[in-house]
Amino acid sequence: MAPATELSPDVIARLSSWFDGTELVSPSLSYAVFDRNGVLFHHGVGEFQLDGRAPGEKTIYRIASMSKSFCIAAVLVLRDRGLLSLDDRVSELVPQFLDPVDDTGVAQPVTLRMLMSNSSGLPEDNGWADHELALSREDFLAVVDAGLGFAGLPGVGFQYSNVGFWLLGVIVEDLAGQGFEQFARETFLEPLGLTSTGYKPADFADDGEPGDGIAHGYTSYDKGASWVSRPVVGGGIGACAASMFSTPPDIARWSGWLSSAFDPANTDDAILSRASRREMQRIHTVAPGAADRTASPTLEAQGYGLGLYVEHDVRFGRFAQHSGGLPGWSSNMRWHLESGLGAVVFGNTNGLKLSVAAADMLRLVLDSVDEPARRIELWPATVEAARAVDAVVRGSGRILDAADASTVFSSNLLGDVPAEVRDARIAAAVAEVGGVVDAAATPPLDERLTWSVAPAHVAWTIPGRTGELECRIELTPTTPAMLQRFDVAVRTTTTLSPVLRHYRPVA
Repeated sequence: MAPATELSPDVIARLSSWFDGTELVSPSLSYAVFDRNGVLFHHGVGEFQLDGRAPGEKTIYRIASMSKSFCIAAVLVLRDRGLLSLDDRVSELVPQFLDPVDDTGVAQPVTLRMLMSNSSGLPEDNGWADHELALSREDFLAVVDAGLGFAGLPGVGFQYSNVGFWLLGVIVEDLAGQGFEQFARETFLEPLGLTSTGYKPADFADDGEPGDGIAHGYTSYDKGASWVSRPVVGGGIGACAASMFSTPPDIARWSGWLSSAFDPANTDDAILSRASRREMQRIHTVAPGAADRTASPTLEAQGYGLGLYVEHDVRFGRFAQHSGGLPGWSSNMRWHLESGLGAVVFGNTNGLKLSVAAADMLRLVLDSVDEPARRIELWPATVEAARAVDAVVRGSGRILDAADASTVFSSNLLGDVPAEVRDARIAAAVAEVGGVVDAAATPPLDERLTWSVAPAHVAWTIPGRTGELECRIELTPTTPAMLQRFDVAVRTTTTLSPVLRHYRPVA
């Protein structure tokens, strides 16, 4: 495991005062920044039980719909065990469920994948579902049997459906042969050491050191002048999707395990395969932008994965995140897929827009350590070809000389631009930068790599006396890999887009 990320004193100071003067009104806020090793920073403000105690790192908050990633992981475990397929029809696994009928009278199948990615056509149901978490399995199946309404045809678009996740909980119980909470506890919580995560207050002792205990949920109808206690509703069929409680260290461990599937050094497939964990964290359904995020110029795409929202950021690449909200509680967790750096924010009142705070905290930390959007592990053949082409350009030789260094050209390379024309262009570019510096003053190629978008592609620089060249190559996907593209240009401040300069190649 990589060493823990070091936060600078300035970053720690800014995080510590993050909510000073905030417009958010909550009895308390508990928030943390973490990496795959655990919590790097935690801070609590306010009173989590209105008794004078500020929340500590171990204070337990209700995480509501952040529970959905656990539900999805349970389904994927059963898939990896061969007990189901994501393309199975829900109606075949839950007999009470009826597929919707299109305008021609033909039933359109709803699959597990559609429930998991919020594309089943079932409508948004938060207002009703938040108060029905305690429905028994039997009562919920009676609701299903009476008929469910659909907002659209399956697989067509995004609708956030709690009922869809409740159906997944029923399926997990049927195939696992045990209650969902027990299956989750034995499959994830205990093996991953999530000792402060569970589905109901009775799972935890409400005592211990100052700051320990369970945050009580509250609502205010007068902007925080007074607070009304909210009861914990849950423990029924909705537990799988919205009933969980947890702490920042446990969320750090959970997200670190999920994001570790993107770490090339990670080989852990023991509980759930890396492939399945990665499947959770990619866009399956395009989702409309949330009102508090669309104004951000850094967000270039977003959608729903499997139990997680996935965002593509112009500067930092991909994030996974999910909010939680119930009467009395608000939360958001998010993490950077490449690095595993993340943030989590809990509040013990409803209606808080914590996703913005968590996102901005995380961007602060990522920017402070200059985290790339991606690290691209280059093919050995790509590095070999780059060295051959680099030697040719620095030696002012002919492009065909690269073939003498075991670089194989694809048929299009010299057909697109004849060798003599390409050689003349290279010579002109070298002349424009006053000629290349001598070998003794030129850093090794590994230190001159600048960006890449795939293992078969890389760009690097060659220092000149009055400027700098940028070379770019791309190989074919064949065996052997062949050089199919090669460009040399004088590098300027506009040569490289803000997106690409943060894609860091690794030789």
